Amino acid sequence: MQVGIIPTDSLPAVVCDLSNRNAALKLYNIMELAPKKMLSILVTSFNDISKYTTGFPIPTQPGQPDMFRIAQRLLPGPYTFLLPASKNLPRQVIDFKTGKTKQRNSVGVRMPKEHIVKAVIAGLGECLLSHSVHVEEQLDSETECPDTGTLLDMYGNRGLDFIVDTGARVVTATSIVDLTSGEPEVVRVGQGDVSMFPE
Repeated sequence: MQVGIIPTDSLPAVVCDLSNRNAALKLYNIMELAPKKMLSILVTSFNDISKYTTGFPIPTQPGQPDMFRIAQRLLPGPYTFLLPASKNLPRQVIDFKTGKTKQRNSVGVRMPKEHIVKAVIAGLGECLLSHSVHVEEQLDSETECPDTGTLLDMYGNRGLDFIVDTGARVVTATSIVDLTSGEPEVVRVGQGDVSMFPE
């Protein structure tokens, strides 16, 4: 039931075992998130994406971009793809007091290059539920990740179990692309190049 902070190729992420409901509740409490807040998942392979989502939209007309082939070129990398969720994705608790849950219709999926993410998932044998740490300032090319002392001040007294410290890093946000409608929509332009997606 451990919840910790690990580096990614954007902001550090507060993570836990995707399949562990108690750990997920603990993560929400540590981050002080509203129950209906949707969290992303961290994966290491396209097989993971196929397990927890219905996959990338398939071209239905000549000339339409092949989103799966584009994703193969971009991942691993600093992107969050919003995809329709499959029934394998654990149900989300929307009321912590009653334990009421609901099936999610969509999920943000990230496949970072960061080797520590890969190592944690490999050791756990499960993908990670994830939420980026809070940063007050606007991210740019010179923004540094909060250091370990700052992260301990922010989350240490809320039940956080561990922090993986990799030293000072400059960080920018991921680019977010929504594919839930079948047509790509760039929600946020971040570190990842989005020029291949129609405007």
